[in-house]
Amino acid sequence: MLRCGLLSQRLSSLRTLLKPQLPACRNFSQTLCARDSQAYIVPQVQFETPLTKPEEKRPNVMKVIEREAMARANVDGRGALFLRRAAPKDRLCAGDVVMVETLNSMSDTSVSTFSGVCIAIYRRGIDTSFILRNIVQKVGVEMRFMAYSPLVKNIKILQKAKRFNRAKLFYLRENPGKTFRLKALKTMERSVASSKKQK
Repeated sequence: MLRCGLLSQRLSSLRTLLKPQLPACRNFSQTLCARDSQAYIVPQVQFETPLTKPEEKRPNVMKVIEREAMARANVDGRGALFLRRAAPKDRLCAGDVVMVETLNSMSDTSVSTFSGVCIAIYRRGIDTSFILRNIVQKVGVEMRFMAYSPLVKNIKILQKAKRFNRAKLFYLRENPGKTFRLKALKTMERSVASSKKQK
């Protein structure tokens, strides 16, 4: 009887030594988080109150989520380039010569650049995008960029449009000569050519 009592005491002491020290958890997911606190990313509250407009009595949930996503993605102030009611000198317009720097992947730090004439802008909230057109080695190239994508590192306006009064400049596809009348594209081509000669 004495032996059984000693054995049970030793077993209980061994169990307390081997049992991991975990905080009191209510469910299985909290237990996992307590075990691997570094493996799980716990989201932090960025907006204390939802981003609603004062004139909205009953705000739409999807619009609030979209506004919060745009505010989160608007790190470098690129959202000001795509405002509808901003002055033309402050926003991106069709016909502007634009240079975009993009990351090749989220894990890689290498950057690729593309410059061209903005021929269209699609303002769709978080899905806002724009199309740039340029002629590379006598071939017309168009690229579409998502404005709030994390892969887009920088958007820079090289030259503002002066003569274009249209929202979409798709007629530049049939008239490629008009594209190269812009000074900013000519200087970009010269700088690229000179950098290739130096190499």
